[in-house]
Amino acid sequence: MIACGKGHTEIVRMLLDIGADYNKCDNDGCSPVMWACSEGHTEIVRMLLDIGADYNKCDNDGWSSVQIACSKGQSEIERMLLDRGADYNKFNNDGWSPVKSACSEGHTEKVRMLLDKGADYNKCDNDDWSPVMNASEMGHSDIPSLINERSRKVTVISEDI
Repeated sequence: MIACGKGHTEIVRMLLDIGADYNKCDNDGCSPVMWACSEGHTEIVRMLLDIGADYNKCDNDGWSSVQIACSKGQSEIERMLLDRGADYNKFNNDGWSPVKSACSEGHTEKVRMLLDKGADYNKCDNDDWSPVMNASEMGHSDIPSLINERSRKVTVISEDI
C-alpha cells in the first residue's frame, strides 16, 4: 500500500512478483489501487488492474477507486477504470457519487466522461443536494451548463421516440 501511494513502481512490481496481496486493505478499508488512484500513479494503477485488483471495492466510508480518481482530478486513471467497467453510479456512505465528487471539485472533463458513460446526475446525496447544486455552490458554472445541455438532449431524444 505504501509503495503504491508513494509511486514506487519498481518496488510494487517486486512485491507483486513475490506474491504480495494486492487486494489487502488498511484499517480504513483503502486498497493499494485506491492509494495509487488518490496519488495519481497511473502506471501502478494499470499494473494492479492488469493482475486483477478489485477496482470496485470501497473503503469504510464507501469511496470507490473511480470516485477517488474523480475527486482528485485523475483523468487518465478515471478513464482506465471506466474502460474496465468500474461502477460509475456507486454512492458512498454520504450519498455522494463519482459525478457528484467531480462536480464539487470543478473537474468538468471528468463530469463529461461520467455523463458519456450514463452517470446519474440527478441523484441527491443524504443532505438532498444534487451534483449541480454542489458545482453551483463552488462557482463551477461550466458544469451546470454541461448538465443542462445533457438534460435537454435526453428530453429531445425521448420526445422523438
